[in-house]
Amino acid sequence: MAEKRKCEKCGLLIDDDMEYCPYCGYKQEKIIVEDKETTKVEKKESLLHFPSRVINLPNFKNITLFLVGFIGLQLISLFLSLILVSINPYLGYFSSEGTALLNFSTYLIVFGILILIIGKEFSQIFPDFKKGRTYLYGITYGLMLIVISSIVSNIFHLIFSIDSSNNNQQQIESVTTLFPIASTLIFGIVGPICEEFTYRLGLFSPLVKRLKPVFAYIIVALIFGFLHFDFTVLILGDTNSLINELVNIPSYVVSGLLLTYFYHKEGIVASSFAHITNNLFSLIVTLLL
Repeated sequence: MAEKRKCEKCGLLIDDDMEYCPYCGYKQEKIIVEDKETTKVEKKESLLHFPSRVINLPNFKNITLFLVGFIGLQLISLFLSLILVSINPYLGYFSSEGTALLNFSTYLIVFGILILIIGKEFSQIFPDFKKGRTYLYGITYGLMLIVISSIVSNIFHLIFSIDSSNNNQQQIESVTTLFPIASTLIFGIVGPICEEFTYRLGLFSPLVKRLKPVFAYIIVALIFGFLHFDFTVLILGDTNSLINELVNIPSYVVSGLLLTYFYHKEGIVASSFAHITNNLFSLIVTLLL
């Protein structure tokens, strides 16, 4: 078990070999005694060791954010669908209008709940909105996300000779063509922010405090990737659909890794802008084609 020491800034216990505190991001100084002289040695930043921008929320808020965004989203969607079906069965079961209404309502409700959960801790987030660096890095990272995830997606599509998107993406594209403005707001802005609050603030933040960063990254990326997997194909036993879903998973996993890295290094506002940039680009392509 790794030895612990107190962070020089916030006083919380961290692993003795950590260069940066995972809670406040303060760079620790390692003291080496050499020839009766005390020399302070600073290490260079490495891929996963840099001043952390992880938001320090109370544990119960982290857990609640994740549960609301991951499980609550599904429960709210189910509850609203039952109401919709009871009012108009055709609208609830068969129509694209019903699907759109359900998606828009669910994301707006979840967004409001997540904002309320974060509450006064928004004071840690607001300063980033005043920095030009936040927007520059957010958009730049978003463009990186588009390029890298597209490359990964195309590689797997070529290997398995599949050229279609998964069910989740097809549904979004269908709704977007019918309701472009509302879709831009919900799928392009509100949805990405909800996912950043859920998987970066709610899941990655507490994990990186307790695990080595690489394990926290893997867990978050896998959960984020399979969030976009349509598990109904397992029930239906449709082999072709199952293969299609699996082939599209790697690009989502890679996106999860990149967005987590953006959050870890630049903060939740920058990662949200990167996510928004990626989704808006996808929506624009859908509308143009």
